[in-house]
Amino acid sequence: MKTSTYPDGAKYVGEFKDDKKHAQGTYTWSNGAKYVGEFKDDNKHGQGTYTWSNGAKYVGEFKDDKRNGKGTFTLPDGREYVGEWKDGKFIE
Repeated sequence: MKTSTYPDGAKYVGEFKDDKKHAQGTYTWSNGAKYVGEFKDDNKHGQGTYTWSNGAKYVGEFKDDKRNGKGTFTLPDGREYVGEWKDGKFIE
């Protein structure tokens, strides 16, 4: 495990491979948003949880830094979208 702090105030605690975020880690943005999960080549990739600074949350699969696969998006008011995602968009 390694900790990196970025000029914009963001912070990453986790594993690296070839100086890129890789495997398990936690990335926290300066605005309070946070991602906990798997990375590949600096991108969110695999299972993870992304929480926006407004309290909205996505729990599920990521591919190439986008919501992709099965996941649950919960809005701050409690409404949920459960199902398939592709390229960051909910598939109805």
